[in-house]
Amino acid sequence: MRVVSFSVPAWFPPRGEEEVRGEVQLTEQESAVFLCLATGASNAELAGELQLSVSTVKFHVHNIRAKLGGISRLQACLLAALAREGTRPGGLSGGGAAAVPR
Repeated sequence: MRVVSFSVPAWFPPRGEEEVRGEVQLTEQESAVFLCLATGASNAELAGELQLSVSTVKFHVHNIRAKLGGISRLQACLLAALAREGTRPGGLSGGGAAAVPR
């Protein structure tokens, strides 16, 4: 199993006490699901696109959110969009957006 690193930007707002900063390790399949989250697709749509079952997608989304500090799905979608684009907002200081392959 290959593990992919993703850097949570320093400017990203923490959620509760589970704040995560620095690199997060996602499995290859979690990484694929994570990057597809950027589209805002439902679990069923993600399952169809990735040829996985809906329950597998739900499992991965849950794990991704937990690894990223218990963030919401919407926050995960934002981070995934940043990872896909490899960008960070202008004028904001902080870490890089991603180290996840496309």
